[in-house]
Amino acid sequence: MRISTKGHYAVQAMVDMAMQGALAPVSLSVIAERQDLSQNYLEQLFVKLRKADLVKSVRGPGGGYMLVRHPEAISIGDIFSAVEENLVLTDCVDQHGAPHSSCSKSSECRTQALWSRLGQHFNELLYSITLADVLKGEFDFSAVSSSRHTV
Repeated sequence: MRISTKGHYAVQAMVDMAMQGALAPVSLSVIAERQDLSQNYLEQLFVKLRKADLVKSVRGPGGGYMLVRHPEAISIGDIFSAVEENLVLTDCVDQHGAPHSSCSKSSECRTQALWSRLGQHFNELLYSITLADVLKGEFDFSAVSSSRHTV
């Protein structure tokens, strides 16, 4: 599993906006310069982030983008979902950890439940980490890691 450039850049740009407080619109050229990212690529990502209601655009002089919600209310999972970042562990489970019905060996597979459960845990983890958590550098994995599930 590898996070794609779009997922990486989207999180990096959203963290940049959250770091600045985003009280005023921030132009993508400023974010691109601060984070050493491609402005053209950010423009494509921000269309998707705007459609997902994570950011809003402000037109005119001094325009740019602002966070729609507080950093505490935007998860990494929200960002990945907005830019269509699909992280899958194997081909036999989807991005939410659900088994694929198209797998011809699912009825006899001894590891599909493992990959499914790991995928579900990973998905829960992504939605439990917010931009505010990233800014603080504090991550509480206890909700996901302490729960014991039977596979």
